[in-house]
Amino acid sequence: MALTQRALLEVNNLQVSFDIQGGRVEAVKDASFSVYPGKVLALVGESGSGKSVIAQSILRILPRNGSIDGGSILFNDPSDENEPIDIAKLDDRDPLLYELRGGRISMVFQEPMTALSPLHTIGNQVEEALTLHHKKSASEARSDTEEILKLVGFPNPEQGYEMYSFELSGGLRQRAVIAMALICNPAMVIADEPTTALDVTVQAQILGLMKELQKKFNTAILLITHDLGVVANMADDVVVIYHGKIMESGPIDVIYNRPQHPYLKALMAAVPHFDMKPGERLVSLRDMGKDNSAIHNLAHKFRASAADEKMDGPHLKVENLHKEFMIRKGTWFGSQNDRKVVAVDDVSFEIKKGECLGLVGESGSGKTTVSKLIMRALSATSGSVSLNGSGGMVDVLALQGDELMAFRRKVQMIFQDPFSSLNPRMTVQNILREPLAIHDVGNNADQQKDIVDLMSLVGLDPRFLNRYPHSFSGGQRQRIGIARALALHPDIMICDEPVSALDVSVQAQVLNLLNDLRTELGLTSLFISHNLAVVNYVADRIAVMCQGKLVELASREQLFENPSHPYTKTLLASVPYPDLDRLLDFEKVTFASSMETDNWGLAFRPSDAGKLVRMRVDEGHFVLANENCDVRELSA
Repeated sequence: MALTQRALLEVNNLQVSFDIQGGRVEAVKDASFSVYPGKVLALVGESGSGKSVIAQSILRILPRNGSIDGGSILFNDPSDENEPIDIAKLDDRDPLLYELRGGRISMVFQEPMTALSPLHTIGNQVEEALTLHHKKSASEARSDTEEILKLVGFPNPEQGYEMYSFELSGGLRQRAVIAMALICNPAMVIADEPTTALDVTVQAQILGLMKELQKKFNTAILLITHDLGVVANMADDVVVIYHGKIMESGPIDVIYNRPQHPYLKALMAAVPHFDMKPGERLVSLRDMGKDNSAIHNLAHKFRASAADEKMDGPHLKVENLHKEFMIRKGTWFGSQNDRKVVAVDDVSFEIKKGECLGLVGESGSGKTTVSKLIMRALSATSGSVSLNGSGGMVDVLALQGDELMAFRRKVQMIFQDPFSSLNPRMTVQNILREPLAIHDVGNNADQQKDIVDLMSLVGLDPRFLNRYPHSFSGGQRQRIGIARALALHPDIMICDEPVSALDVSVQAQVLNLLNDLRTELGLTSLFISHNLAVVNYVADRIAVMCQGKLVELASREQLFENPSHPYTKTLLASVPYPDLDRLLDFEKVTFASSMETDNWGLAFRPSDAGKLVRMRVDEGHFVLANENCDVRELSA
């Protein structure tokens, strides 16, 4: 009879609360689960559900106002035959806690840019984690650090050792954080949203790397995420948490194939996927409470403002758009080492009236730069942008003075980060009134009525108008950003990654709202994202950018069913599905970053200009591409 494997970590009836102004808040309520050696346990839930609080409790790094009120956290160290250690009972200054933290249990944090110090080199930071727990000479520590950097995929570990975090791409920063977590060969790694901030291709690399390293070191992983596609490709067991309580738990196949709890079913229905039928809507976990009468009132104003426009041809036309940036290597007055970086290279496309064009690509591909050039937030090096109106096509790049001011009323933008795009010193009322005041739209009474309608339109209570942005959730802040963009009744809406910072449930609310507004108001929109499933849900046609170039432009159906460009195929192959029958093939989407002798780059990125990129896109086929995205296929 086989012996039952002992759990590495046992969390039993954990209770965590926080002291805040006005009382005490219970963040985790009687949570229980176990993590086994060499296995991946995924902790799934929305923001605010208590996932990260549980991770902080395990490492005993809760904020000062947080406390463990009950339960136990038992750690059965496989290198120690003694009784399990109850981490919850250890004193904050207990030397054993210092040994456990980083030595036996380590953590990969969510945002690699803030997890790494900008003042110390990558090598210093990874090496510090080693020398805190092991006695090593300087040469041994450096050798071990370079070895782990090589193991996590740094193309040149010696050079990477001397670099700073701001000199690295997001993917390499995350690799550095993983190296820091693994260098002491811990028994367990807590990965808190390790791929949320990454592009789909880089995400596939990191997930493949974690899988490979987990097998190599036989490390247990507690994976904290809200991405059900990532869970399907990584987890052995799943725990679903909501408002601090565990709703459902079990093996991955049981959870995905036979979900029982209504919250888990709703969470799965909120995820956009490629198999959605025409007209099918995402299922939001909770009603947003938008006022349909407000939509109809605003729709009437939009139609009134567009009544005189007779449009022939496209609504927006971009031709041969080109943008260069100068990278200074010497003094402010320039030097011979200065070089030009082409961010947007000969981009052309058209958007019809009422159409949504999706613009996809990795970070650094030039998507946001294109939107800023259209908005006149940046000056184009060359090319043209034309807007169609009652007077015919207008050259946007030549507009000045009052004409430019009038153009800005017609084209508005929803920004990526709902936290930094709203002024923290202004109330919501002042935020929504500001564009009306700048463009002198209506009197005070009219403006106040419009503001109330806008709040109702995006599902927010008008009684919240005197609140400040910090008192709202991320999804609510993004809805405030949408309301502000709609205040001037624009003709064209540019949406720059409007849901990338949101949970899947809140994402479903915002995407449904954008689709409703587009239908009711007849808005023309440019939707920028690196999430292909999201773009598939909202867009009519999709344009794919790589290294500043537009490599493919097709209808949604054609692009997903029959992509023609190898880069598009790779993007599609990198998307993790929340489906156990369609798991990622990490061999096909992992870049050959370890082949140092051939000087391969890591990805299609400006920082790798001049290097070749190699990736497998189909069985037995590889792709080579240079910095201009000139691609050719070759057999294995």
